Amino acid sequence: MDLYSFVVEDFIIHDTRALFTDTLTLSHTVFVDGDLVAHRALLKMDDFDNGEYSPSDYAPDSGGLEGVVINDPAATTVFIFQLVNAGNAPDGALSGRLAATADQIAGIVGGAGALGSSATPIGLGIEVVANLFAWLSVDCDGPVAVDQISVPRYMVDTWTEDLSVAENQATRKITIHRTYPGTDSPTGCGGNSKYEVTWSVGHWRTWVPVTDTPDNQLVVEFPIPPSGAPFTSDTAVSATTHNGAVHAFGVVAGGNVTHTRTFSGAFWSVDSPDLNVSDLASLPVSAVSFDDRLYIFGVHSDGSVSSLAYSGDGRYWVPRVTMPQGLKTVEPIATAVFRDRLFLFAQDSTTNSLRATSSADLIGWSPWVDVPQPGLPQVSAVAAATLGDTLYIFRVFDSLKNENVIMHNSTIDGTTWSGWAMVEGGIRPEELPGTDPLDVAATIFRGRVYLASRWRKRGDETAATTIAVNFSRDAENWCGWRVPESTAKPLVDYSASPEPPFQLVPNAPPGLAGVNNHLYILAPGDFVGGPNNVWAY
Repeated sequence: MDLYSFVVEDFIIHDTRALFTDTLTLSHTVFVDGDLVAHRALLKMDDFDNGEYSPSDYAPDSGGLEGVVINDPAATTVFIFQLVNAGNAPDGALSGRLAATADQIAGIVGGAGALGSSATPIGLGIEVVANLFAWLSVDCDGPVAVDQISVPRYMVDTWTEDLSVAENQATRKITIHRTYPGTDSPTGCGGNSKYEVTWSVGHWRTWVPVTDTPDNQLVVEFPIPPSGAPFTSDTAVSATTHNGAVHAFGVVAGGNVTHTRTFSGAFWSVDSPDLNVSDLASLPVSAVSFDDRLYIFGVHSDGSVSSLAYSGDGRYWVPRVTMPQGLKTVEPIATAVFRDRLFLFAQDSTTNSLRATSSADLIGWSPWVDVPQPGLPQVSAVAAATLGDTLYIFRVFDSLKNENVIMHNSTIDGTTWSGWAMVEGGIRPEELPGTDPLDVAATIFRGRVYLASRWRKRGDETAATTIAVNFSRDAENWCGWRVPESTAKPLVDYSASPEPPFQLVPNAPPGLAGVNNHLYILAPGDFVGGPNNVWAY
């Protein structure tokens, strides 16, 4: 996940706005594509005379915004801070008024924050927005320092990842130091205020634990404890995109299905769908968006396969048991939409053959047919994805040469298969030499097929596993396995959490789904809410 910080580090008062001391309130606000995603105000920190001060003296975590998730690189991102003398404003209304003023400032600056000559944001003079603080006019109250960045997110990435700047190499943030002359003080107050403020914007990437986010939570703190219910799974995670949101499903002890949904990665809803199913095997479910509905398929304890329920929005579920007859399995299944039909793949436990069936309406199903196999022992469950006019399946096999390989097969008509071939010639991730793939997940995102696999040191079943991702536009020419970059600790501060770089050790295969210019990887691991909390990247 892409995490951002926005923090006023310190300020120096050369001249107060009031005659003797200023009663200061500091607020930080973030907008993404016009939506308020984070706001925080340190209400009436203290009375300040001339001198140098740090907001961290008045809030344990500095009072800024840390760990703000912004996953769309093209999203217009606005960071705004307001330092105001507000000795007469009521505490109960102050935070809301500052948030409303930030919204007005965001509307004025729009995309005006451009690069300056030193590759840092252009400043915002208080005089430009002074009229927005008319509500702050009792006695000597008024703004003393206000500034902003308003740019596409990728510009912030460019600033913070500029390794030619020594500071960025160590901290992955940019620091801005400016002087802010104040507006005219009312009669009887001090002279015009003069403040120097040092503030910073940072960018990191890391795995984030998926926990339920309270409705309308706009205050983001760092580190953020998992205050909501965690999304957990004892099995592989199945993820899919439906109506502009990523939906992910897990299975926990007793065959209970868990579910989470997000539109942006910043906020998650977590629940346990009431599917009215009591005989699920302890295997992953398969989720698929088909014909404007979100379906869940599962394997029952007797080995039969059926759709369990469907939903229009992922919140309210309708039981629906439609069962292709004639097959029993003890392995996870896979689903994919191809040529207006829903295809289902399962390993027949009687014949040990990979078989496929399909349906146009989830009422009538075509007969099960065998999918040709490469003559190698299978190591993982099958994954399926449709790229353009071609349906692809992926699986890990034992090559019989002391290593596992990921292979793919494809069809353009749902009947005739092209034959199995190795993905990228069996090349290993550069960061993970001497490892083998254990499993594979597949999805389509922005005209590419993406794969995610867990890799483990060859011959060592006790070794830790690491997730790596690969992608291709044609499933022939691949771009190389890459371990998701992690440059920060996770957003929790447990003694078990390692120092950066943090890499998740997944306990089960990952799920993949993409929405709004971001590909999500979800996998269960430890550290948060007990074992098998699902983490997102």
